[in-house]
Amino acid sequence: MKKLVYSALFLLGMAQFATAQTYPDKPITLVIPYTAAGITDTSGRLVAKKLSERLGQPIVIDNRPGAGGAVGAEYASRAKPDGYTLFMGTRGTQVTNAMIQKDVKIPPASDFASVYGFIDAATVIVVRADAPYKTLADLVAYAKANPGKLSYGTAGNGSAANLTGELFQDVAGIKMTHIPYRGSAPTVQDLLGGSIPVAFDYPATTANFIKSGRLRALAVVYGERIKSLPDVPTAAEAGIKGAESSSWMGIFAPVKTPKQVVERLSKEMGAVMQDPEVQQKISDMGAIPLQADSKGLDKLIDDDQKRWSEVLKRVTISSN
Repeated sequence: MKKLVYSALFLLGMAQFATAQTYPDKPITLVIPYTAAGITDTSGRLVAKKLSERLGQPIVIDNRPGAGGAVGAEYASRAKPDGYTLFMGTRGTQVTNAMIQKDVKIPPASDFASVYGFIDAATVIVVRADAPYKTLADLVAYAKANPGKLSYGTAGNGSAANLTGELFQDVAGIKMTHIPYRGSAPTVQDLLGGSIPVAFDYPATTANFIKSGRLRALAVVYGERIKSLPDVPTAAEAGIKGAESSSWMGIFAPVKTPKQVVERLSKEMGAVMQDPEVQQKISDMGAIPLQADSKGLDKLIDDDQKRWSEVLKRVTISSN
């Protein structure tokens, strides 16, 4: 019996080795769990194109939005673990969604093998150019004097911006009213139109309005200043320390994908991220290029699971 088991394991190992040696020999699908044109989709298409060139096979984009990314995550987690279905995961899909959306079936991070983390997106606090809040201190002072009166918009309940907004309030000791939208575009449009006084959003959708003078950026809620908005202080520089947050994104594969295939993909993604053109385009999106291999991406997930499980004990995030 033992000989049969050992033989089966040996044959399985040989099959996986053979697969890795010939991989890839057909097109690959990259599942993106959000709609087209957002930063997740745009950055995913950027690296998919470059990765395709290195692998010598087409990479087909499959947008499967819904339930904050849960629809695409569920689909990708059930795909055949052969390296031909990859997943564009985020901090939301891999960490916080499961903590927030209790009524939605969300595959755990353990259903995926980490391949490579390649982009980090900061959140920026913005107001209209004619708003009375000239600095972050002005905004905090008003919010403290008027609890709940000031509202802020984000791309939706449970979004990275929403999480950052609630963490910021917790650290600053203020209370604002959250107004969720279905994406960044309507959030920014309502801010420009005066329907909301404040927005927590992303440089990718606000930088042009900031640079043209229609919006004022009070702070970037990130660990350092970012290239696309070099004159905007961090929240810590503006007096609010401890609210630093970001939303990384990366490539994943179904968990039983052969180790050799995952290592090959991680190696090639590392080469993609050395490309100055890729780094520049990510910076132009208002994001920060990351270079986190499989172990580095695992660490990002572990660190965020620990951090946000504690934060979400103190703040309430609606999933509706």
